[in-house]
Parts: sequence; structure tokens; C-alpha cells
Amino acid sequence: MSKVWHLETPISEKQIRELKLLDTVYISGKLWGIRDRNLGRELDDGIPLPEGVNYEGYPVLHEACGYKKEGDKWVFTSGMGTTTSTRMERWMPILIERHRCRAIIGKGGLLEGTTEACRKYGCVYLSVVGGAAAYYDARAKIINVFWPDLDSQAILECEIKDYGPLFVAIDAHGNNHYLNLRKKAIEERQKIYDMLKIKPLPWAPQWIERPREKNY
Repeated sequence: MSKVWHLETPISEKQIRELKLLDTVYISGKLWGIRDRNLGRELDDGIPLPEGVNYEGYPVLHEACGYKKEGDKWVFTSGMGTTTSTRMERWMPILIERHRCRAIIGKGGLLEGTTEACRKYGCVYLSVVGGAAAYYDARAKIINVFWPDLDSQAILECEIKDYGPLFVAIDAHGNNHYLNLRKKAIEERQKIYDMLKIKPLPWAPQWIERPREKNY
């Protein structure tokens, strides 16, 4: 049976390893907003993170929100939405290994490389409720913006309170809810093919058991 957790940041590895697949999580404290261009600047171009940015022990969010500066404050101009996490799969394993962030928050799922990095280094992937950006917006405010020259793709330092509900889609024990669903769907499809005595189309996705060792 799933549990409900209320966590304060920074979050310890021990706390993260207590979470199970499909548990519900609310988080208070500091959260970092990240996305494609700031990930690419650091992890592809090799430019160190700005002074003051430290993901260790904190959640990172695949954010997709609008913001601007009013006086000396940064404010949201749209809901604190999330962008699709799957396309950031290539960066997530190294991000977890290098920075020891304890949670990645997003939507759309992450794949085998992130699943293995979460298991090895103690991290989880938390899925948001789709279409609820305005609801999440009410639980967050921007403290600072780093690399502002990246405009909407800068790094955000946010303060959050009871940010959630989020559900554990990848736990720190090698379990991935989205991969489980994909495997089940392919197995069920095969049962239908067998019942109808037809062969699968040659381009239909097949389930492949991938090695659990580091594959990124």
C-alpha cells in the first residue's frame, strides 16, 4: 500500500531509499529549476555551474514556466509547469552521479539509464499531476535566477511549500513505473495476437531486457 510523505530539503539518501514506487510525496524547502539549455551548457559544453548553485541533497524540476523581474524580485508570469522529462534522459544519469540531487521532478517518464543511476546513487523520479501548473505555482516562489542570459532556460532557485502531490515513478531500488507499464502493455498485446492467431507487425515495439549495469 502506498504511503504519503512530507519531506523537507535537503533530503538525505536514507530518506530517499525509504520511498517506494507510487508513494505520494510533498516537498518543502529549496528546489532547483533546470532544463535543456542550462543542462547542455554544463554537461555538454563543460562550463561549471554558477557560484551559488548546488543541487546536492535537493530536488531538481524540469521546469517550463514563464518569469520576469519586477523591481528586485523575480515573479512567475505563468504557472510553474513542467516540460517533458524523457528528452532529458541523456543528461540525467550524469547529473545524478555528479551532483547527488535526491529527486528529479517532471512528466512523461525517464528511462533505463536514469533508473540505474537512481538505484546506484540514491535518487527518485517524481511525476507531477498533468495540467495542474497553476495549482503548483501557488506553492512556489522564485528566489534567484542563474545564467539569466539563457532567458526562459536559466537555472531557477525556488522556495516551495508542500509542493505536490507528486508520485514516485522511479524509486531508488531499480523500479520504474513507466517501464513496468510498457512491459505489461507489450505482454498484453502479444496475448491478443496469440488469441487472434496473427503475427505482430514488424515495426511494433518489442520489450527488451536491458542490462542493469551503468548503460549511459
